[in-house]
Amino acid sequence: MAPPALPSPSPLPPELRATKGALDQRWLELNGLIATVLEVELDPRRLRVETDYHSNGVWAGLQGAACERVTRNHGGATWVAPLCEMPNNLVAWLGWQEVWAITTGPKPYRFKTMGLTVYLGRRHDALKLQFLRLEWPGIADWSSGALSFQSPGAGHPHWQIDLMQSLASSRPPADFEPDAAEVVEDFEAMGQEPAVDDLVRRLSVERMHLASAARWWLPATQGDVGHHMNAPPDLQSLSRWLRESLLYLKQELRRCVVHV
Repeated sequence: MAPPALPSPSPLPPELRATKGALDQRWLELNGLIATVLEVELDPRRLRVETDYHSNGVWAGLQGAACERVTRNHGGATWVAPLCEMPNNLVAWLGWQEVWAITTGPKPYRFKTMGLTVYLGRRHDALKLQFLRLEWPGIADWSSGALSFQSPGAGHPHWQIDLMQSLASSRPPADFEPDAAEVVEDFEAMGQEPAVDDLVRRLSVERMHLASAARWWLPATQGDVGHHMNAPPDLQSLSRWLRESLLYLKQELRRCVVHV
């Protein structure tokens, strides 16, 4: 008897495509959307969507007098805008980027990813710790030459938590390092297991993709790629997701208090 046939892979949702004209109009609309949600004066000198068109596609981010410069945990420097006030003169800062790859056809721009990154720090202070990311990679050519979701099996859109990595990298060096000849070996301590809290601090939790849209309570349907893998169907949906995500981030960040 022949073995049962393996189920065929589920088809991907359609990719999101756009013309340059549609994207140019999008940047104008996002200027107003982001400024309104962040409660920043609608003035391009204060806050604006800045775009960089090049041969591989287009990158969009934030710039303006309301922004400050930060260094990402991975990926160099970027500009961030104030998202909301936090306790003890802290401010939650927003980094935003949107990337479209260029291909061919009547709608040559293919949506690649949108990312929101939250940093915590004071105004005019270079130290702003990268806290978390909310990212939505689209259906694109990520590495294999074929269209796919990024990080197969991961949730899209998803959260990633960066705070533990940020705290570890910002820890100041020890004030005093004894000379090796003066170190007295504590053989009992050498045989002890590392403390649990130290092990947890060293876990790479920033690698986890925590799905932000997962309908796991629903039964699977024909052609379903997974209840936690979604692709934006159109530009309007992508803009609504951005607006509602920003409002939700502000709502939840304002619940934070400083423990004493």
